[in-house]
Amino acid sequence: MPDDDITANMHNLTISIALPPNQYHSSAKTLLGMPLELREKIYRHALVTPPKHSLSHLATCPFRQNHTKTSIEPAAGMVLKPRIDLSEDKMLPWWDASECCCAKRTGLNLLCASRRVHEESKRIFWAENLFCFQSEDEFVVCVGEKLRPRYRRLLRRVYIASPDPWKTCVRSAWNAFDGGYVMDRAIPRWCQFWGVLNQCSGLRYLAVRPEVVRRDAAHVANLRKHVPHLRALELTLVAGWKDAENGRWERDWGNFRACGGVQRETVFARAEMRVDLAGPFDASACKEVYRTFTTNFCVYVERIVRERFLGLRDGEDVDLHHGKVLEGLNDERTDYEVELPTGKTAWIRFMAVPQSKRTRLALVKVRAVRDYELRKSGRPTEAEGRAVEVGRQRRIEKRERDDERDRSRCEAALVKKRLRDEIRAGEERKKKDDAREAVKKAVEETKEIRKSARKRIQEEEVFEVEEYAEAEVEVEVEPVEEAQASDRPKTPKKPKISRKRRGLPKGKRNEELQEFLARASWGDEWHHDEEW
Repeated sequence: MPDDDITANMHNLTISIALPPNQYHSSAKTLLGMPLELREKIYRHALVTPPKHSLSHLATCPFRQNHTKTSIEPAAGMVLKPRIDLSEDKMLPWWDASECCCAKRTGLNLLCASRRVHEESKRIFWAENLFCFQSEDEFVVCVGEKLRPRYRRLLRRVYIASPDPWKTCVRSAWNAFDGGYVMDRAIPRWCQFWGVLNQCSGLRYLAVRPEVVRRDAAHVANLRKHVPHLRALELTLVAGWKDAENGRWERDWGNFRACGGVQRETVFARAEMRVDLAGPFDASACKEVYRTFTTNFCVYVERIVRERFLGLRDGEDVDLHHGKVLEGLNDERTDYEVELPTGKTAWIRFMAVPQSKRTRLALVKVRAVRDYELRKSGRPTEAEGRAVEVGRQRRIEKRERDDERDRSRCEAALVKKRLRDEIRAGEERKKKDDAREAVKKAVEETKEIRKSARKRIQEEEVFEVEEYAEAEVEVEVEPVEEAQASDRPKTPKKPKISRKRRGLPKGKRNEELQEFLARASWGDEWHHDEEW
């Protein structure tokens, strides 16, 4: 028998026997042991999510409304806490981070499972998702600064929902490419955007604000050169009609995030106008596209929304009872294809519309099942948990108020005690100052008394010395006068009247007194008197 026949017969005799589950190799039981087609389905299910403009608040989100008449700000408008460094000069300062995570992507940890999983799933994540950015600055920072160049080429769809031009500065001193600041000359914001966008060579879909076409017509005209695979360029309109205090719908001309706090009783609509890239596209064509979008498309869309979905007539405001919208505008259907007066069609997509009755009933059933499971496991339900949390918060607030009141009382008592101590210290200080002044005054008076006493004693001593000196002079002259007087007739002697002369200054008087005593020779005159 030929060898070929033997081989064919052996092939026909081959039997495939499935092994028991416990005998499979360990690598076949893991994710990487599955076929590539199954792994890609898993990657796509975990990593590909709808655009955040199409998402609504989750059932457990505290920002979700539980009624069917009024609307609330969409999940796309809730700015998440950024994981990248975006300072206030890179993002708009009124974009305060909220606690809503309904528009946050989930399943991204799968990219960090292993190198092989990352290499297999990165193309699905970057190519099949629509990446929405709130402004061109956010796109520049996230894509141009944080994203690696090899991942920029994998981007396929980008959506820029910038605020209106009067909400942002035209130029910026921050350079996104090197992270520095240009002090002498500011950089146009959209120039940095185009520099980053030109690096995304694999881009297929791009949606931008219409101001880009008017402001940067040269960059738009060269878009096909830098992004050769671009298939669709759309100009976007994100508009809101807010119910005023008097119950009248008015157009909110700002971006749906260009305000503080959560916007309620506001209807948000999103529309796009497709730009034809097949024909000649130069600067004049860009200006014509901008004029068509602003003067025709936006006007038509606004009129259709007002008349068909808000119940308003052209040029007329009707009371709609504080935020109520027409019947049928709910979350069961959010996308509507409308025909414009020009004969073209456009899609209007409403964001975060009121809930339908079916949605409310479904949420009630889900909540009932969840509450039953929680009670069965001995845990409190969500309502009970919220009530407990509210009670705990109230107790904390009451404790804080009591602590604040006690603190205020203690501070008031301390202030009073400090004031009393200051008053007492002031009084004691005043008493000490008065006593010190009294002592000082007494010392001055004592000094004056002593000074006058010394002066009087010195004057008396000088007077006595002068009297004694005059008496000695009279004693010496008396014999001569007696001898002469014996020859003359005696005359009555006049009584001597001594005058008290005013003394000299203290220092000079002492010097003259010492000189007089030195000339007097008291010892010789005393012996002469004894002999005499």
